[in-house]
Amino acid sequence: MRNTNYFFPEYKRKNINRYCEIKSVASFIPENILSNDEIISRYDLPFKSSAIIKSIGVETRHVAYDHESDSDILKAAADKCLKQYGLKPDDLSRLIVNKFYGDNLLPMTASILQRKIQSTTAVHAFDIDGGTSSFLHSVDAASRYISTGDDYVLIAAGGICNKLVSKTDPRIAFLFGDGAASILFGHSKEQHIMASYFYSNYEYYEHATAITPLTIVDMGQNLSLKEQMPLVFDTYRMENWKDAEEFYRQAAVAISLNLSLESGLSIKDMDLVLVTENNHKIWELTLETLGVAKEKSITLLKDHGNTMSAMLPMLLDYGYRNGRIEKGMNIMLISHGEGLSGGGLIYKV
Repeated sequence: MRNTNYFFPEYKRKNINRYCEIKSVASFIPENILSNDEIISRYDLPFKSSAIIKSIGVETRHVAYDHESDSDILKAAADKCLKQYGLKPDDLSRLIVNKFYGDNLLPMTASILQRKIQSTTAVHAFDIDGGTSSFLHSVDAASRYISTGDDYVLIAAGGICNKLVSKTDPRIAFLFGDGAASILFGHSKEQHIMASYFYSNYEYYEHATAITPLTIVDMGQNLSLKEQMPLVFDTYRMENWKDAEEFYRQAAVAISLNLSLESGLSIKDMDLVLVTENNHKIWELTLETLGVAKEKSITLLKDHGNTMSAMLPMLLDYGYRNGRIEKGMNIMLISHGEGLSGGGLIYKV
């Protein structure tokens, strides 16, 4: 029986005197749309689209074309983000990339993206991996870099998530979509990140895992080459999310409580609460636990699927473009990620 008395660290007040703010945010979504019915037909699966929508909340997703790479999709979002603010790539101090697999294991995808956007001065281009939660980890890092003197930090998140996943397990085959979002942070005289909080808890380490090529080799040692090939396209493994339901509830409470302690703002002071849409049930569970009405959040899962690290910046982009985010608003961002790791922050627009 699992321990249900989960440990979440207490917040520690940060000494940040040079603040940062969002200067620009943009998304790129591949043109190619794949419906549940097309997946069912293509792989001869014994499921109905209505059941998939009810269980995980996804009806369609955008998928990259075969010739497109992670860095291609990330570049499209990055170019758009920089152009919106009128910033040249050479004005960047730093470039951070969050992705699922990336173009290669090495070099880092950030190096390839740096070349594609033609930035010669963002001398520190690197990846922060961590699945779904890597975006908020990167925001926290960007705020600290700007605190110590950086002018502009670009975060490029997302990429191709739908390719190397099972097409037989319904929890995975219908869940993921491809897409990217970029967010540009720069110096501000006023504080905008009012609080941030992160945790890692190994209690459900095996709950969601992406296996490495070495693991695939070990698994296929006694299999023929033909039998090994399906393993290459089944790299993401997921248990039943309901096994960790109580953990997600306690995590949501811990994130909200610690953010409130640092910022002095309560959940009632939030104008918008954005949550990673691991699936529709986890999104609903988080809002319900915090007593937040669905109208005070945004969901893109039904049309885009789970885009992993791109989820939160895509939600921010949607909010800005559609008038859901306005000057003076308090926004709480919450991430539930693999590990299990997660966290959140409060951003004052």
